[in-house]
Amino acid sequence: MLAFLLLVSVVSVVIMLEFELTVNKNSWHKYFIWDHHRRVINGTQAKCTEGNNVCNKTNDNISVPSPTQAKCTEVDYIVFLKTHKTASTTLASILERFGYIRNLLFAVSKSGHAFSSSKLFNRNMLPSLSSLNSKGLNASSKRTGYHLLTNHVRYNRPEMDAVIHDAKYTTIIREPVANFESAFGYFEIAKHLGLTSHKNPIETFMKTPKLFLDKHFYQWKRAKNGQLFDLGLEHESFDDYYTVKYKILQLDSEFDLVLITEYFDESLILLKKLMCWSFEDILYVSNGIRSASHRYALNDELRAKIREWNSADVMLYTHFNETLWKKIKEYEGNFDKDLAEFRSRQQQAMNKCIDDERLNKNDRREVKYVLKPNMKKSIFCQNLLRDDVAYTNLIRNKMKQYGLYLSSSPKKSVPILPRARKPHSSSRRRHRP
Repeated sequence: MLAFLLLVSVVSVVIMLEFELTVNKNSWHKYFIWDHHRRVINGTQAKCTEGNNVCNKTNDNISVPSPTQAKCTEVDYIVFLKTHKTASTTLASILERFGYIRNLLFAVSKSGHAFSSSKLFNRNMLPSLSSLNSKGLNASSKRTGYHLLTNHVRYNRPEMDAVIHDAKYTTIIREPVANFESAFGYFEIAKHLGLTSHKNPIETFMKTPKLFLDKHFYQWKRAKNGQLFDLGLEHESFDDYYTVKYKILQLDSEFDLVLITEYFDESLILLKKLMCWSFEDILYVSNGIRSASHRYALNDELRAKIREWNSADVMLYTHFNETLWKKIKEYEGNFDKDLAEFRSRQQQAMNKCIDDERLNKNDRREVKYVLKPNMKKSIFCQNLLRDDVAYTNLIRNKMKQYGLYLSSSPKKSVPILPRARKPHSSSRRRHRP
């Protein structure tokens, strides 16, 4: 009797297991049929680069289980189009710190911290890589071309693609009135135009801006739509609405992320996600605070005149401000939680490194932070505080160790490698104030 009961139990277990396997097999079979059908309809599966999150997404943005459970890969091929007076120096320092501590290969200017403020980028601004000694370089340098470009130069996509292949492209822009006022003060335009005795030099300038612009003073090209000029549009096109609109749509299709100065921390969270970086990678210290002597008061009437004078930059800013908030809305994960976590770590870093009782006032145009006396030997704090100029000098010296930027380095053209373009998008987006 006992043997019979045992036999019945074994048979029951076998039947249950067979039923379970059949159900699971049918479920997975249905899933793969449905998934294959969706892939056929929606096209090639999109690559996932969502931070450390595991995902596997198709072009209709529906998440499905990832069979490989693969994480994103840290991005280290980057072109940063460094605009003027947009907090770009602070952002450049973040990118330069990332590349410097990883021994990446920089496309750096031969002197100073800018290739040019007026010329479009050209590959001949760089030395040939034929003399490169790759010993000590990051392993990913086995790919051809440079890793990063962060110095000032005007946007020229084909030439940039020629030296940094398959890179992520990013830049930063600022509210046009604030950008204009900052440029006017920092570049001391009043001094170059003989307006220092005027009560408000900007107000005087805005009475006859074209007359002053025609004088071609120092940095005059930054005195009207300076941000679009940095991004490759020429002055003669600024008043052509359709040319400006087309340029903005082109930039939208070619840049992976456009950061906004007024939402710097929020923009950095998007940058972190895009690049698959850590919170520590995006920590920063503001590289300069403009002195009160180089600031100007602006009333509503004057602001309106400046916006009209910089109407192309207003179109640019409006478009990418809307784009920023669209990206934040579509952020995968808890954006507010990540932002709060970053700001907490940012404050901890500032508290650890920065002396809140002293400032560096050596430059009449701006004041800068300094390290606490007991943190001057901290590598972490040194890397955090170091600005774009200091990083550029360090990086150039390191590139010389790799055989580049030497007087004997021959010039040789680098072949252009085409980069797939994202489709243009002209859809209207809502603005978040």
